[in-house]
Amino acid sequence: MVRPTSWQLVGPFATILLPLAFLLFTFSCGGRGGVVPDTAAFGPCPVCRMQVKASDDWAAEIYFNDQTKLMFESPGDMLTFYLSPERYGVDDVHKDRANIRKISVKDYQTKQPVDARQAKFVFKSNVEGPMGPDFLPFAKKEEAEAFVAANGGTLLSLDEITSSMVREVRK
Repeated sequence: MVRPTSWQLVGPFATILLPLAFLLFTFSCGGRGGVVPDTAAFGPCPVCRMQVKASDDWAAEIYFNDQTKLMFESPGDMLTFYLSPERYGVDDVHKDRANIRKISVKDYQTKQPVDARQAKFVFKSNVEGPMGPDFLPFAKKEEAEAFVAANGGTLLSLDEITSSMVREVRK
């Protein structure tokens, strides 16, 4: 009786398992740092690596000119990336602010998408997000001012937020 070689036993499985293992490795490592098509409903946060659902109340997104986006678990994670994109595994196109088409955060009260470039952010209030201290975005300055009067904090625009502020909140 002729005994089959190891490869003859493993061969049929290897033709299925090796490509499958390659695909799992490629996608589990985040591919291009979490970049997904701009129509995607889910994607990995390049900062905390959690899976983000676009409809989550705290989700933030950066949309790029090439019809892709990055999704973030919270405004704080988005700001962490926005201020230091070189720290994350994305290609140069997605590190360059000139390629950003839109930045979307959710209004703290209404949970509706807001253009982060137009929003007001509350920094260091006594209210935390689901992951702890965070920047709370507001579409309307008056509502943000009322929130600060009731809960403390400082009101800032996107351009006023610094890396040191983000580090302070995201300890």
